[in-house]
Amino acid sequence: MRYPLICLISLILQPSSIHPKICKKARAFAAGTRSGNGIDVDFSDRTQRKPLQKVYFLPSLSAFEKKVLRDAFRQIGRRTCVKFEEQPYKPWYHADRWDASSPHVLIRKSAKFAAYSDAVVEGLVDRTILYVAQSSFVKSNFNHSRGLVMDQLVRFMGMQRELYRPDAVSYIQAIKGGIPNLGTPEYNPIQLTWPFDPESITVPLWARDKFKLSPYCPARNDADLGAGQRVGLLTKWDTIKLNSMYCPEKVRDADASRGPCVVPREKDLDSFKRRLWAYKKLLAKTTKNRNFL
Repeated sequence: MRYPLICLISLILQPSSIHPKICKKARAFAAGTRSGNGIDVDFSDRTQRKPLQKVYFLPSLSAFEKKVLRDAFRQIGRRTCVKFEEQPYKPWYHADRWDASSPHVLIRKSAKFAAYSDAVVEGLVDRTILYVAQSSFVKSNFNHSRGLVMDQLVRFMGMQRELYRPDAVSYIQAIKGGIPNLGTPEYNPIQLTWPFDPESITVPLWARDKFKLSPYCPARNDADLGAGQRVGLLTKWDTIKLNSMYCPEKVRDADASRGPCVVPREKDLDSFKRRLWAYKKLLAKTTKNRNFL
């Protein structure tokens, strides 16, 4: 049996305290969402990105994957000032890749994680490698595939998942079992000035199986959780949040007090009235108990 070098050294130094069976070769794991370079990583010196991103596709991407990425760029660009501008691929030694005035992003797929790595190459040019999860490319559902990619792109641009907002606990409740408490990532304060959005492109589709909306979100149904990612479109509030970060002058007639949990769609008015009645009843009961204490 072959053991990793570190295990052999340990066996030599402490032969009585280490059993050979525990010295197996370590498995490869994806970068965690709260450490390393995961998209959800919490760090204070987050790179300030520009609304125009020049991108190169690595040749390893298939025609279908490029199509999904291009459509994701188009959907983000048509509603916000954030633009992903595809460049004809050039090898690393090409002069355009070494232009200090032209930072760029290399997009490649990864079978293990979604992440990015920022670097200043040779102290000259800013370069980012954006790893898009290979599992995002779902051939059987193009719209959902686009939504998965858009989620990674907007988080690359500084948004965080709505599910982990400090105020999210007021609007969603974990179903029995729930998910592990992963902590709260660092949010751009601008994102938090706007209301919680259960339909955001950043809310994964599996949220419908793990959460339900609380009585404090009567204007939406449980089935609306993750709707933006399911259809591969930015919601109104995704658009407002991104534009607020990169071009606040484009944000007009947006009222933070009239968020998706407060203002129902016309087709949902009847169910909204029932849930609103239940919410008011709960609020009255809570107030009564608080006064009693």
